[in-house]
Amino acid sequence: MSKLCIIKKTNLLRVGRYMKSSILIDLIASTHLKKLKLIILCILVFLFSNIFFAISAEIIPAYDRGKFGSWKDFDSDCQNTRHELLQELSLDEFTLTDNTCRVLTGLWLDPYTNMYFSASSDLDIDHLVPLKYAWTRGAYNWPKSKRVKFSNDESNLFAVKKSVNRQKSAMGPAMWLPPNDNFKCEYIKLFQGIVTKYDLRQAVDELSEIDIKMDKFCVN
Repeated sequence: MSKLCIIKKTNLLRVGRYMKSSILIDLIASTHLKKLKLIILCILVFLFSNIFFAISAEIIPAYDRGKFGSWKDFDSDCQNTRHELLQELSLDEFTLTDNTCRVLTGLWLDPYTNMYFSASSDLDIDHLVPLKYAWTRGAYNWPKSKRVKFSNDESNLFAVKKSVNRQKSAMGPAMWLPPNDNFKCEYIKLFQGIVTKYDLRQAVDELSEIDIKMDKFCVN
């Protein structure tokens, strides 16, 4: 009897250990399964978010300069925004064409280069926040009237050296700043002011780079 009991007890202990081992294995398997499910979920979220942003980027129509209209003559005096601005910015007397519609000469200080110019033909009227830049950050979704207003908004316009304007192209302050070191900080502040005024959307990484430039050039 005693041997049988001992055997039975031994068998019970073995069974108990087996059951405990099985439960432990199940728990481990269950834990790994939960982790695997979590990993799969994270991967799916990552993939779908990338797909969403890719689709969002694709639905922005191709940039069309014509969507912003041309320089406007709002007061019907035959002088469009370019020539109205040249008159306003000239630091000395200016001359006009015989029909008084266009500015020929004057004295202008280009803040981008800190250089003076006397011939209007040497200058471009630069959009501080470029039209294409604005287009990809929300202007593509504006009504035509708002785009025309933006294009002719004098608070977003500077008379600058032609080659510098072409060099800038459609870049924002994260990618391009004027060569005049004394104007870099002011340029960034004015640029961001227009962005805020028109509620344009800038990406987080772009804003981070602009903040770095602000810290570097707006030290005082």
